[in-house]
Order: sequence, then C-alpha cells, then structure tokens
Amino acid sequence: MSTEDMTVRQRGRRAALTEAVIELLQEMEPDRIQMREVSERSGVALGTLYRYFPTKEHLMAASVETWNDRLSCKLEAERRRAEAAGESDDRSVCERVLALYRRQMRAFQRGPNFARLDLELAASSDAYVRQSMQRRAEGNHAATLALMDGVPDEVSRVAILAIDGTMLAALSFWTAGRISHAQAVRNVEDVVRLVLADYS
Repeated sequence: MSTEDMTVRQRGRRAALTEAVIELLQEMEPDRIQMREVSERSGVALGTLYRYFPTKEHLMAASVETWNDRLSCKLEAERRRAEAAGESDDRSVCERVLALYRRQMRAFQRGPNFARLDLELAASSDAYVRQSMQRRAEGNHAATLALMDGVPDEVSRVAILAIDGTMLAALSFWTAGRISHAQAVRNVEDVVRLVLADYS
C-alpha cells in the first residue's frame, strides 16, 4: 500500500517503524537489527509491522529513504528561506555541488551504518527495494541538478554519473576500513572539481 492510500493513523504507524530503524542504525549495524526489536522500539505490534513491510529488506529500504528525505527537506527549507530573504548565491556551480556532497558525506560520517545499509540495498534485486533506491536517486539528482544552472544537460548527466559512482566507491572503501573518511571525501571532491572544472 502506498503512503498516499493510507489513513493518518496508518501513516503514523509507518513513520514510527521507520523512525525506530533510524534510531537503531545509530546504535548497531543493519544485520543486527531484528524485526521484533523494531516492533518493541516503535510500539507497533509485530504482526502489524509485517503488514506494512513483509520483509526486513523492505523496512530497511523505506527507513533509509526516510533518512535521506530529511536532508532533502532541510536543503529545500534553506533554499526557500534564502529566496524569501532575497539572498543570492554567488558561489560557482562547482562550489555549490561540492557543498552538497560534503553535507551528504558528513551525514554518512555521523551515521556510518546508513552507508553500510545503502551499499547493501544498492546490490538488491528486490523490486520494492529497487524502486525505493530509484526514488532516492531521483530526489538526490534533482537537488544536484538544481545547483547546475547553466550547465548543458549532457555535461550535468555525465557529472552526476561520475560523482555518484565515486561516492559509492568511496563509501564502500571507507566502511570496509580501506580508506579514512577524510580520504573518501577527498575522492569525491576531486571528481567534482574534475567534471565541473569549466564551472568553477
């Protein structure tokens, strides 16, 4: 059932479940989270939980999507406040995109288990998970494209592909302990500067 078809009470229960997962991910790795623990933390009966999310993978995907939406909403609120105040952004396209990806990388630094889960879900073949990941990607890409005003479509498309690919690899190496978080950030920054060199 889509959230649009849910009652206010049903959306509240669903939100309680995803919020419980977000809290648990601050405390433990994804594979240690149990459905019963999510039920207890959220106050939603286990049977009800399974009606919303038939599998743990579905619950995890919805929770990461909710977590990701928080940053998107925060960025949109900041943009609207600046617009209402008549403030102009004098930064270059490259600087704006760098700032966005730095914030995303800081979010993963504060919650490394979200990075681990993100990588797990990226490899899933489940249709629900793939749709959830696609929605997240579309939202993130829209936020990035909004910062690329004046950049031709063919350039912005390739830029996003290159930056996202680098970020995925950087998160993978970082969570595996192969590089530091600082190096992961530098890897992303280097690619942003490379692909947007003409817009710096």
